[in-house]
Amino acid sequence: MLTEWLAFEFVRHALWAMALLAAVYPLLGVFVVGQRVAYLSDAVAHSAFIGAAIAGLLGWQLGDALLATAPLFALLVAWFQARTRLPTDTLLVVAITGVSGLGIALISLAESPLALGALLFGDVLAIERSDLWRLFGVDCTALALLLGLARPLIRIGFHRELALAQGVPVRMVETLFLVGLSLAVAVGVRAVGILPISALLVLPAASARAVCQSFRGMLAVSALLGFVSLAAGFLVALWQPIPPGAAVALVAAGLFMLIALLKPAEGVAV
Repeated sequence: MLTEWLAFEFVRHALWAMALLAAVYPLLGVFVVGQRVAYLSDAVAHSAFIGAAIAGLLGWQLGDALLATAPLFALLVAWFQARTRLPTDTLLVVAITGVSGLGIALISLAESPLALGALLFGDVLAIERSDLWRLFGVDCTALALLLGLARPLIRIGFHRELALAQGVPVRMVETLFLVGLSLAVAVGVRAVGILPISALLVLPAASARAVCQSFRGMLAVSALLGFVSLAAGFLVALWQPIPPGAAVALVAAGLFMLIALLKPAEGVAV
């Protein structure tokens, strides 16, 4: 059956998209969990509503609009976080609520409203060649950032104040990581949707943290679980009439629940 499906170009594009997502996003998720910015990645994902509205109102490509709006929104949230004394979780709930409401309102006013279901769960079977190039470019950017910022990010995640005292340029490192994360989220949303990209960034890394005693182990296990989530979710979507993004999120959540039940978290030694 899979061999027959491979005769279609849209299926091959979907498989390439899954491979590009699996190659980097679970690794990026380890740093998302380590930096405790999982909620921030979710807020950036929800800014896709604004990007979709701009694409509909101005006639832009959805992928281009998401790439333009996601980094700006992430930097805006970081600016508000630095300027206010609000707890981070409170600020991000405000951000998610605001951008979701504004984006949905603008989408509704557009002449050709985008189906919100497609934005929430994506449509990996509608991936085009240009989307694959965007994914490849973001993968390369994310890998370069992780290679260059891995050590300072680990030190900041371990103890931010101590890293600052040791001369680590904390604000610059956090800003670069935030911009890279926002670009990855923007491109990933186009492929699998808002909810699944949040799951892909957080759940494999959270599952890995529950069973691994080292940072390198977390990277390996998170990459494996991300690949399994994407592959199994795609097969489930071919088998049953379920959106691929939703299937990926369900598989990732199921793996997390299974691991949490079988092996309670014991912490990570970096």
